[in-house]
Amino acid sequence: MASSPRFIDHRGKVILYLDLAHASPGQHAEGLREAERTILSTPLPSVLLLWDVTGAGVNHETDAIVEGFVARTAERIRARAVVGAIGLKRRTFDRAAHPTEHALFDDLEAARDWLAER
Repeated sequence: MASSPRFIDHRGKVILYLDLAHASPGQHAEGLREAERTILSTPLPSVLLLWDVTGAGVNHETDAIVEGFVARTAERIRARAVVGAIGLKRRTFDRAAHPTEHALFDDLEAARDWLAER
């Protein structure tokens, strides 16, 4: 189930954590709307985004929702790490607005560490 985005601290860096693990496509839309409101209220470009989609469901609508989210938030995202985008989900979540600032991971800890280095 999706949870509201929240800020976490990892190695002295503030990271916006969006937990959409095991979320349905409808929950993706809700979670991304909340995350977008938070991101758009921050200074440019300051957000380190950690996005967990482990075990989440996707469909064609999810593709469009994610694509729009990435486009609308791109200028405020310093770096984005996506965890759990395997198989067909990889196509949905591997949408880099700036390829050097976007990475896919299998492990939350590795993703947090990567973001903390940004």
